[in-house]
Amino acid sequence: MKILEQKLSRIDLNLLVSLSVLLKERHVGKSAETLFITQPAMSRTLQRLRDLFDDQLFYRTSVGISPTAKALELERMLPHALESLNSILSSEEFDPLTCEQSFSISIPSILSHNLILPLFNLLHKEAPSIQLIESTAKSNPFDLLEAGTLDFAIHVAKDIPPRFNAMSIGIVKTVIFARKDHPLTNKKQVTLDDCLTYDFVSLNVENNQSAKFTGPVEIMLAKRGASKEPLYKTSQLQMLLEIMENSDCLFVGPSLLINSLDLINHFVAVYEFNLPKKDMIEFFLLEHKRSENSKAHQWFKEKLLNQIEKLS
Repeated sequence: MKILEQKLSRIDLNLLVSLSVLLKERHVGKSAETLFITQPAMSRTLQRLRDLFDDQLFYRTSVGISPTAKALELERMLPHALESLNSILSSEEFDPLTCEQSFSISIPSILSHNLILPLFNLLHKEAPSIQLIESTAKSNPFDLLEAGTLDFAIHVAKDIPPRFNAMSIGIVKTVIFARKDHPLTNKKQVTLDDCLTYDFVSLNVENNQSAKFTGPVEIMLAKRGASKEPLYKTSQLQMLLEIMENSDCLFVGPSLLINSLDLINHFVAVYEFNLPKKDMIEFFLLEHKRSENSKAHQWFKEKLLNQIEKLS
């Protein structure tokens, strides 16, 4: 491949266009008119073509020029070669129905629970051949985005390197959830101190337990001057909910979770953190700038953002 690239780098691809015109017109003068150049310039181009292919290519006749066997061989290959070049250089419309691309995204479990199923159903309907790859949210997704392992990441960091595009997708209210028959649901007004008398469960941001990342329980409680280490941590929301159903454990999460059918019938928000906007959790959609001109990626991004908007 390296030798091929070095060889092609010494070739003016415009010569192939000129050769194509010469083969069609079979006349130097008419070819010059087609390309809007002078006849002497066309003659010089023909000489460069002869040097390139080490062949006479055309012989003069009384009515124009006649191709050699080598030129006729090139005539059979040129349409495909030029069409391939045109496909590379042209900006064709993106058709989701024929797209076979895969898209990888990391999503926090607290958002994935409500987001992935409707997104998958939409994508499968509009682009049945694409592949959606979801992974657990990463405390540091930047290396994976840069390597192309991830196409998109939903993240909470605000210090975004300039080589990435970051779009705020919303600031969420954070609440403490309990099962519907939890003792706290009998109180008229629940305080944070009331909640701190119970154990908490928490969702891991990623499967890497050694990652130095503070989870939402720790963040929210620390901002209120409280401290409570979660009794149980998991990356599986369903397991967390089952534990809450069978214990008095509480869970700190975004208020939008209550819209989930899995939660609305079994859980209730017993306390809402009254935090200033600057201390609230803000989610960002991250992508590397290399994909900003990809119609496929931008189509996927639009569908993803539409589904995220429906969560609010």
